Parts: sequence; structure tokens; C-alpha cells
Amino acid sequence: MKTTIALGLLAFTSTLALAQEAESVTLLNNVEQIEGEGVTFDKAVVEVAKVSDTLVTTSTTYYNPRVWVGSYLDNFFVNYLNGNQFCRERGHREEADGSTIKCGEDESSYAEYNWYAKSWENKSTGSKNQCYPLYATIKCQ
Repeated sequence: MKTTIALGLLAFTSTLALAQEAESVTLLNNVEQIEGEGVTFDKAVVEVAKVSDTLVTTSTTYYNPRVWVGSYLDNFFVNYLNGNQFCRERGHREEADGSTIKCGEDESSYAEYNWYAKSWENKSTGSKNQCYPLYATIKCQ
């Protein structure tokens, strides 16, 4: 009986250790902000999981994501096309659930991806006295 309990605890402890490994997180800082090229961010959190004794990336969350419009960096509006384009430019398939938003201001302009021109462009908010949703973080998979 004591041997069975001890082996059961050992198996449970091993499973718990494996589960903790599967949820490990690595922090990265963006070191390549090349002016006028692509998209950028302040930091990223990479989520990994252990699959068949190999660690694989499950998703990446980018903090303060921005895009180049002309010669300056700009925040960008929350929508399906913008989110997926940012993720694709970072080498991912698509945006995943879990992104967060912040509010843009009236009478300002922010970036939006123009699918036909294949470029990021400015779009004005106007003056409707409302929150204009911008990405605070974006989660890609």
C-alpha cells in the first residue's frame, strides 16, 4: 500500500513538472527597429509548449505594436485585416484571441492597412467624441 501511494505521488509530481514546463514563457525585447520598414513593438512574450520532447511556439503577444507609415511609427486601428497583417509581417499565420485595446483620440490619425495598395496608410478619426480602438497588445499564432 505504501509503495503504491509513493509511486502514485511520484507519477503525479512528474506530470505536474511537465505541465509547468509546457506553460513556460520567454520575454524578448525588440532589437531591430529599422526606420520605415515593416512593423515594430516594445517587447514580446512567447508562449511555448512541449510536444513530443520538443518545445514549440504556441503564440506570441506583442506589447505596444506600431507600424511604419511613411517615415514615422504609428499605432493602428483594431480590425481583422490590420491584426492579421501585423502578425504576417512578424512571420505568424494570423491574429489569435487575446489581444487588448487602448483608446485613440478625436481629431487624430492612426494607421490602417490598405489591402489593395499593400501598404499601411493614415486614417483620420474625425471628431465623434468616442474611443477609437487601437491595439495595446496583439497576440499572434
